[in-house]
Amino acid sequence: MLVGILVIGITQFSFAEEVYQETSSIMVDVEEFEQPTSKYYYQEIRIVGHIADYSRGSNVTILIIDPNGSEEEINTFASKKGDIYTLLHITFDSKVGEHKVILKYIDEEIATTSFEILENQ
Repeated sequence: MLVGILVIGITQFSFAEEVYQETSSIMVDVEEFEQPTSKYYYQEIRIVGHIADYSRGSNVTILIIDPNGSEEEINTFASKKGDIYTLLHITFDSKVGEHKVILKYIDEEIATTSFEILENQ
């Protein structure tokens, strides 16, 4: 009886892992914060994600679009499992408003998220 429960538990875990691996995603650790008050300070945002069916050594592009439409590209690589981790510094000069983050792989947009920089009060 215990063996049957163990098998069901392992099967559910394997299924959950497969679903995760089949889905591409991108996220930021902070979705809203105030703009730094001085040119000597910055806010660090962690950008994490996953690319399903990633081919090891393939280039990954993270595109940041600021509220004015200006674009910044971050070119990086994913781990062999397709995981992405990079940092973005937000400074006194960063634009106030919503910033769109787009994950591109093989010249195709596969996931998006955003964060907002609020005007310092």
